[in-house]
Amino acid sequence: MSSQTVIVPPLADCQSLDSPNQHSQLYPDVVTGNLNGTTLIVPIPLETARGIIPHEYEIAEQAYRELLPSFPDGMYPMMAQIVHDHDIRVVSLNASLADFSRASFEFPFIDILGDGHSSFRWTGTFLITDSNELAISGAESYGMTVHPAIFDPLCDAFVPTSDGAMYAHSQSNDTTGSRFMTLQTEPSGSVVPYPLDFMMNVTNQPVFANDQMCDYYLRLFNTSLTTGETAPVPVVGSVRANLEPFAAPQSWDGVYGWRLATPFLEPLGPSACST
Repeated sequence: MSSQTVIVPPLADCQSLDSPNQHSQLYPDVVTGNLNGTTLIVPIPLETARGIIPHEYEIAEQAYRELLPSFPDGMYPMMAQIVHDHDIRVVSLNASLADFSRASFEFPFIDILGDGHSSFRWTGTFLITDSNELAISGAESYGMTVHPAIFDPLCDAFVPTSDGAMYAHSQSNDTTGSRFMTLQTEPSGSVVPYPLDFMMNVTNQPVFANDQMCDYYLRLFNTSLTTGETAPVPVVGSVRANLEPFAAPQSWDGVYGWRLATPFLEPLGPSACST
């Protein structure tokens, strides 16, 4: 019998199709797992972004224009994503955490250090699987607002629709189910406005809700998960959401991004935000 401690019991009858964690022994002192899901880049007016992002933080516009020279003038690359954390372990503590999903709007290229180039990613709100209290409290420890939520699919990052697209939906489990996010995507073929290098950059920027604590979550793009059948897929699709920081429901069509799975590394707790 294994002596591994399961901190949060897995959902009954929940069998994920995600790949197993194969790097936990290499990084025994941090949280490891695999992250699978869809991240879309939603161009919004730069003026809108400045009105949403806390006013004390500057946007490092030059940083994203160096990576995306043809990105439209006066626009900002907001992220909309639904992802699934799978096979989460901390080997040094002989511990594991049940899978969970999360949905969010995220705002990269935030210059909280005032040096004009260091990029951080502001994320003030999450929808997180309602049964995973540790994941919820972990996000809250960084100052983030969390709405416990239900996800479709329950145990994976997305599910195929009858017309061949991929679908993911999250909805708060309050009495009204008022907060939600839905992503529906299909492969974009040769149309790839955001290179994978750009996605590597934005998904590896330190995450924060306030500038006192950062989550130095790291995604690894140089493993077997980014090759073969599990290689990243460029996609185009739609976003439907009613979630902070927006005060009203939002809808976007024809937005591009990637469907991808990577291993991840995450510190056991918050760190000071620094270079």
